[in-house]
Amino acid sequence: MKYQTNVKTADSKKFPIKDIPGSTSDNAAGEPGKGVAMKKWQPFSDFVLKNLVKDAELINGNALVSEDGRPVVAIAAHGPGFAWIPLAALVGKFFVDNGHGETIGGLFPHKALFLVPGLKNYYKKNLGAPTDVHTVDALVDLLKNGKIGMTGTAPEGANCIFSFDEYVAPFRSKGMIAAAIKSGAAICLMAHQGAESWNITFNLPFGWTVPLTSGLRGFNLTLLPWKKISRYTVLCRQYQPCVTAAELKNSTKQQARRLLNVEIEKIRAEMNLMTDEIKETAKQSPRLVKMKSAGRRKSSSKALRPFSFPKPIFPTDEAYGF
Repeated sequence: MKYQTNVKTADSKKFPIKDIPGSTSDNAAGEPGKGVAMKKWQPFSDFVLKNLVKDAELINGNALVSEDGRPVVAIAAHGPGFAWIPLAALVGKFFVDNGHGETIGGLFPHKALFLVPGLKNYYKKNLGAPTDVHTVDALVDLLKNGKIGMTGTAPEGANCIFSFDEYVAPFRSKGMIAAAIKSGAAICLMAHQGAESWNITFNLPFGWTVPLTSGLRGFNLTLLPWKKISRYTVLCRQYQPCVTAAELKNSTKQQARRLLNVEIEKIRAEMNLMTDEIKETAKQSPRLVKMKSAGRRKSSSKALRPFSFPKPIFPTDEAYGF
């Protein structure tokens, strides 16, 4: 199959370029190290979706574009190893296919990726990685001033190396979520399934978990994308945080951290519910032709239970000062 016929991205409403936050009409080419036009992602998207994926679908893509002029921050599930790669490709394709290729965007990868020779420059020039943004306040400034219209990250970070009792692992970085709230940006949650074949998981027997580790079960052995993924699905959903910018501003550092921790656990719970939704729908319809995803799913009793915050097995990921 040609990927053009079987890669689906939900149609987005067409906004005039002048109405798109972070459009090239506002920011002619993006500042080096501070985002690029999303149309520059196209070679990456084309390569991934043609060579690494047989069938892919992005559902409810409208959540990636704000109708009220705000920039969008995507909080995506990382998944084991390279499971996030087709997600990034689908995002790029969505923006180009729906007339938003001029939007200035950028993907925040883990800083460790830049240890690979040449990769930092590739991210900077082709995927808009804000390599020159090192603090939450700097990112807030870019978002509030309309310098970028879309950015995102997978806050699980290096926890993708490990297997937990839920698909979306505990977050190691909270900076992107803090920046989204402080700047008043729209938030889009993204869950996915399909690329698990690029990974081998070794878990403890009998469903055991390691005590005081937020459900650690084992570890993931990341494989190269050695075969095409049969089916890859991404579900997008808008998210409205309970914490406000004013509350963070008027809180002490310790209070702000607690408020963010609560918000982070709510986001992670919602993303795990979204992942379960994809799995369940795939069972009912293997090709996942249709899926009800408009609007926010009602929280289950699991999402409403009080959360505890055991000490993580690793310190918080401080990449980019977050």
